[in-house]
Amino acid sequence: MKNSEKKIRIFLIISLITLLIVGFVPASQEETPIISIDVDALTAKIEEALSKQTDQKIADLELRISSLEEKLKAYETRITTLEKLASLPTVTPAPKGTPTETPIPTRTPNPTGYECSTELLSPYYFGQFNPGSEFMFQVRITNTGSKTWGNDVTIKYSDGLKAEVEEHYAYALPVASVAPDESIEISIPMKAPTEKKNDGKYQSYYVLNNGKEDFCEFSYSIYVP
Repeated sequence: MKNSEKKIRIFLIISLITLLIVGFVPASQEETPIISIDVDALTAKIEEALSKQTDQKIADLELRISSLEEKLKAYETRITTLEKLASLPTVTPAPKGTPTETPIPTRTPNPTGYECSTELLSPYYFGQFNPGSEFMFQVRITNTGSKTWGNDVTIKYSDGLKAEVEEHYAYALPVASVAPDESIEISIPMKAPTEKKNDGKYQSYYVLNNGKEDFCEFSYSIYVP
């Protein structure tokens, strides 16, 4: 309410009170003095009372706003934490079933002497990743043949999902040579697909190649919901 409107309202109230008082004065007592009221003082007191009430309401609103801001910050922190957790890869356990003995096939040694054994380090078997998230394909490879691997041996994509962050025709080994019984670790940055296919289950296959033949196949499997 504006100050001018307050003063008019107060003046009307005071005028009404004055008329009531004057109207009830007996006619025989004309000498009785009319009551004098300091309108400005009364207006000041009323404005002071209204100001106190307004200040209290403003203080209550500020306190409530401060409380809401704290709650909002807490929610924002929680959302940030949930977003970080959502971007982390999770492991999808392998389906459970009745274990049965699987016969181990008889392995015929490669006559060229190029052989290996592999151990997948990352990702987990059908590990779950968000669409478009990056992960590392890591494999430990051991030379189990009779030939030393040199610069002629490269890592090549073979089949399945091709999800390399930086696509190459072939990758060089991380060392100059790998003698029999020696092991190396290979790491290739990958990116999960953004379009869902095959019920979200993907497999990718790679091999080593010595310039004449492919040998030593290794792979990974992921799930993208």
